[in-house]
Amino acid sequence: MKRLFYYITIILGCSQFLACSKDNLEVFNLQGGAPVQVIAEGEGKDLIKTNDYVQVPMKVKLSSPASQTFDVELQLNTDTVTKLIESGTLKDVVTLPNSAFSFPNVVKFQYGADTTSFLLTISRTEIERVYGKKFALSYKLSNPGKGNQLGNPNSIIVTMDSKDLLTAQDIHYLSITNSPGNIILASDHNNYNTTPSGIEIPIGVSLASFPSKFFYVEVRGTTDSISNWITKKKVPVNTIGLKENEYSIPSRVQVLGNKSAAAFNISIPWDVITKNKDKFLAVTVYLKDPTLHVINPQKNYTTILIDCAKVVEFDVTGEATLTVNRDNNGGANAGEGSLKLVDDLTNTKFLQSAFTGDLKCMLTFTRTLKIGAYTLTSGNDAIERDPKSWFLEGSLDGINWVTIDTRVNESFPNRIQTRRFNIQKPGNYKFYRLNITENVGSSLFQCSEWRMIEFL
Repeated sequence: MKRLFYYITIILGCSQFLACSKDNLEVFNLQGGAPVQVIAEGEGKDLIKTNDYVQVPMKVKLSSPASQTFDVELQLNTDTVTKLIESGTLKDVVTLPNSAFSFPNVVKFQYGADTTSFLLTISRTEIERVYGKKFALSYKLSNPGKGNQLGNPNSIIVTMDSKDLLTAQDIHYLSITNSPGNIILASDHNNYNTTPSGIEIPIGVSLASFPSKFFYVEVRGTTDSISNWITKKKVPVNTIGLKENEYSIPSRVQVLGNKSAAAFNISIPWDVITKNKDKFLAVTVYLKDPTLHVINPQKNYTTILIDCAKVVEFDVTGEATLTVNRDNNGGANAGEGSLKLVDDLTNTKFLQSAFTGDLKCMLTFTRTLKIGAYTLTSGNDAIERDPKSWFLEGSLDGINWVTIDTRVNESFPNRIQTRRFNIQKPGNYKFYRLNITENVGSSLFQCSEWRMIEFL
């Protein structure tokens, strides 16, 4: 009885399979593997936008549904577009470089399908670079598999409007951060930082819209527009352009991934400023050739204008007489005596034994002057001997003192390292006293050099 039931089940199953197969064949009616023609159709809808690209669906169709699954090769045909533009056949369009596009090498047609699509990926940067214009591309089909044939057309030119792919708000414009299209005036300790070697003027690069992956942008300097700006009275008549060997800027700046800005400096040495102390110095810094994105032509530059008379600084240490409350055991003129602190040589040093945190070093000038900054240089050996905490005082009479700068927990990681300290409350004084209250921990104190810088 069980065996009979088993046979009946098989027979019923086969009957249902044959009935279903017959129905399916009637529905598809694919004519037993007859070849079809493959036809290029053009672009579809539903764009995909990312930080890096825009994807456009492209359609390919068949003359009738595919009787079997097969592939068709795809090939970009940029030369055709270029020739048509050059001949005047294609007007009011531009081309993009081959590197702007990426797409699959083949498209696949599934059994029973009469259309398929593939994603054409276009570099966002390349679209941004031609924003406001239309651009054209061409692709062609080749080598349809399984005996199928190329139809007409098998090559197609697609014209796209960049404004349909991006909005003006989407564009990653690159600009100078500081006073774009304008002038940065370096004067009276505004808009610049001082270093032992000169001044540094901070500048930056800013990216509009949302952050991107990392990229580079080149930086250049020029003085071509200075004479024109003098004529237009935008800068003083005694302005001269900085020569290429009189300043330094990085040749290119990297903006890190997922960041919208990067900073860099233009540096001008003290000797350049000093020799032009009765003039203004100028240079225009501009951006060019970013590896990604586009430069805002109205905000890609800024002009640096340096009022040398109000920037120039002088090392006036040599004008003063040094005295200390506790000297080297060998006296001020010893090999490591206190006079080595101001001899303008970093390979010598002042060394004091039995340091207790009460060292006072005083400089007496023959005139009243405004000291705006000072430098200290670490010694050549044990870091434990370096100054760590101190305060600087100023006085007009050597009796009444005013604290003008205080430092706590400072460090000199390297040997014979010069560090600059801008005075917190500068004023005009004749006497200056440096009070060393703490070193890093040794019973010996050392310092190679103490220099005083006058601000005009």
